[in-house]
Amino acid sequence: MFKFLILTCLIIKTHSWTWKDYPSPRGPDYSECGVSRPTYVCDPDGMLTDQEREEIVHMVEDFKEKTKRPNSNVPCMREGLRLVVALAKDKIGREDGWNGTTKLCFNDRKWTSLYTTDCDSVVQGIELNSDGFRVCYSLRWLMTLNYDEYKQLGYADEVHLENKNYFDALKNYIENMRMLYIHRFSIFDNPDVSNEERASLQSSNKLEEL
Repeated sequence: MFKFLILTCLIIKTHSWTWKDYPSPRGPDYSECGVSRPTYVCDPDGMLTDQEREEIVHMVEDFKEKTKRPNSNVPCMREGLRLVVALAKDKIGREDGWNGTTKLCFNDRKWTSLYTTDCDSVVQGIELNSDGFRVCYSLRWLMTLNYDEYKQLGYADEVHLENKNYFDALKNYIENMRMLYIHRFSIFDNPDVSNEERASLQSSNKLEEL
C-alpha cells in the first residue's frame, strides 16, 4: 500500500509541474532537466531520448547565432534572439495555456537576464506538452511575430504530435520559427551598411586579382 502511494505521488508529480518547482537548466539543479551542462532546454519528464535532447540543445543554443543581423537598425536584432525551451507531459502551471501561451518567459525562475534594458532579456519561449505547443516572448515590439504565424507553426506539426513524435515536432517547430524570425529581422537591415560592405568586398577582390 505504501509503495502504491509513493508511485501515485510520483505519477502526479510528473504531470503537475508548477513554475515554482519546475527545474531550471541554468541553475545548480540543471541535471534534473536531463542535460549534461547548463543550457536553455529542460526536459524533466523525459519526452526526448538523450540523443534527441542533445540535438535540440544544439539547435536552441545556435538559434541566437543564426538570427543575428549585424547590419540591423535595431540593436537587439544585431545580437540575435535567445530561445528557451521547456518540455513537460502536461502544461506547466494549471493557470497557463488557455490561449496557447506559457509563462516561461515571465515566471520567477526566468532563465535569462532580468534587466529589461539589456538585449540579454530579449527572449522567445517554447513550451512543448503532449497536447501541443505553447509560446511566450519578451521582445522589443518591432521584433515580434504576429499571432497567425504562431498558429501556423503549431498546425504544421499536428501529425507528429498525434504520433507522440515529440522530437520531430519540436525540431520542425524550431526550424520554422527560426526562418520566420530571420525574415522578420531582415526587414530592418540597414541597406547603406550592406552596400558599404559589398563595395569593400569588391575592392578586396580587385586587389587579390592584381
